[in-house]
Amino acid sequence: MVLANDFLDVIAWDVVIAAFLLAVGSLTLAYNPKERRVDDQTAKIRLSFAIATGASGFYLFISGLAISLIWPFTISSGVYNVLFGGIATLGGLILLAGSVALALNVDPRPITYFAAIGGLYALVDAYAILRYRLTSSPVIAALGYLGFAAPALFSVPAAQFADKRWRYLFAIFAFLFVAVWLIEAATFTIDHL
Repeated sequence: MVLANDFLDVIAWDVVIAAFLLAVGSLTLAYNPKERRVDDQTAKIRLSFAIATGASGFYLFISGLAISLIWPFTISSGVYNVLFGGIATLGGLILLAGSVALALNVDPRPITYFAAIGGLYALVDAYAILRYRLTSSPVIAALGYLGFAAPALFSVPAAQFADKRWRYLFAIFAFLFVAVWLIEAATFTIDHL
């Protein structure tokens, strides 16, 4: 069984959605680093962001698992697409964990530590993509992985310190994450059509 190319398109667009939710959520939700929670004044929108992020994370986790388990055992025109499985699975888990923490309004710092390690994994993947030219457009693909890595790494100081500049830096990199994956998702869709 070979998964349809449209499967990768939807994953890429889901990454755009997740990145957009992270970027907008970081600016919309009134996070209080001293209390390690989102202020109650944004409680209704907090739960909405948790649900949307959880849905995006669930799809990313399931589709990443599917790629990881199916692609290596099938003949596929996109044999290197297996590279997307691991990071999609890990990214989905991070989003799911973050959505639960957000829904329960608990301390997000452990999730940011998880995200930072995922960011390191994305850095290694970006290096491998460039070194071994693993995709048809390795520079854009590597930028996509770096787009994930930067906000993942900046999530730690953004949740840890009261200085809002860390949150703004996180938001800037999250919007760059959106932009790069928007290009990647559009490229996937156009190439697959």
